[in-house]
Amino acid sequence: MPEKRILLVEDEVTTREILTDVLRGEGYEVDSVATAGAATTCLESIFYSLVIADWVLPDADGTDIADAAAQLGSKTLIVTGYLSDLPAGVAERHALMSKRLGYPEIVAAVRRAIGSPDAIP
Repeated sequence: MPEKRILLVEDEVTTREILTDVLRGEGYEVDSVATAGAATTCLESIFYSLVIADWVLPDADGTDIADAAAQLGSKTLIVTGYLSDLPAGVAERHALMSKRLGYPEIVAAVRRAIGSPDAIP
């Protein structure tokens, strides 16, 4: 089992591809999917150190995926365009980040959550 494996759930193709490339470039192993259904399939067979989920997905609320991942022991990060729109209680269960921040800030959040890919657990 890779120590720093990430599941990225993002329906915007360009954002998903760039963020996947950025995180892989940092040394993380990344699986990326566009829907909650695909994320659920991944969570059923693979353990992820971190699940990064877009809040608005075409087939579910990203917090549903994050809640399921947290129950399996994964760290979670919800990414959204507007943090103020999230329902009450989400901030207590998951780390939050605005999509309006750049990729360096997202990488920094990943490192805060699970450390650098070469760090010994």
